[in-house]
Amino acid sequence: MEEIETIKTEITEDICDIETDFYCRKIAVGSSLGKIYLFENLNGTTSKISEIQAHIGPIYKLSWSHPSFGPILASCGLDKKVNLFNLNQNYQLGQIYEQDKHDNCVNTLKFCPSSNILLLISGDLDGNIITCEYYNKDFILKKTFAHDFGVNSIDFLDENNFVTCGNDNIIKIWNYSQENGNVVIKCEYELKDNKDNNITTKDLSCKDNKHFVCCGASGDEGIVNYYFLNEENKWETKKIYENKGKLEKIRFNEEHTCIAIIDEDGNENNIMENQLNI
Repeated sequence: MEEIETIKTEITEDICDIETDFYCRKIAVGSSLGKIYLFENLNGTTSKISEIQAHIGPIYKLSWSHPSFGPILASCGLDKKVNLFNLNQNYQLGQIYEQDKHDNCVNTLKFCPSSNILLLISGDLDGNIITCEYYNKDFILKKTFAHDFGVNSIDFLDENNFVTCGNDNIIKIWNYSQENGNVVIKCEYELKDNKDNNITTKDLSCKDNKHFVCCGASGDEGIVNYYFLNEENKWETKKIYENKGKLEKIRFNEEHTCIAIIDEDGNENNIMENQLNI
């Protein structure tokens, strides 16, 4: 795949995560020193517009809300906190909320991509997930245990259903519902690809409400599994890619035509979906 642009960030510390907003114009970068750097892409030129000290220690994950709620950015990290920031007209990030209900470092988080609900889900090293929905001018929180040994990744199938994977090598599909401030979270499916439990699950990405991919490793070999709902409305899985090294990150592009994977050494490979045996 052709490289479009290289961004010279002038960031001296390690970069831990990068997330673009809904329009792919704002780029948020989380660093190992707890800083968020914000860049803007205009007319093919990317430039830094602001930065903020967001956490004590590394930032592990960033996520943008749907733009109908304004430009809201969430971050999490080693300091056990989840922070929400609003981007003002002067391109400065101002903190609007701090969630400190996790008892261990927060590995991952994700905003629901829907324009109908401002819902953020975060997962920690203890294996808990916390749903955080803005409802009736307040944030409603609910903690639920999800995975032994820690939650690695979260993504949404649709507005009311999301997927998690963890260090227990299990993938879970959840249903989220809320009525008058009462939150109900139910695990609908547990997916496990192998009988001998030797496949790790590191990251996942949803294409739509019927398809998602998950990457990990079997021994020293990296693998990508494709999950889909069959005609009987049951989840099936198929191994679609193998790599010489362990895989750490996976992501569909915005058009859901390409899968990007990153290995443990930071090397990236992009695969067009029509090139895969799906």
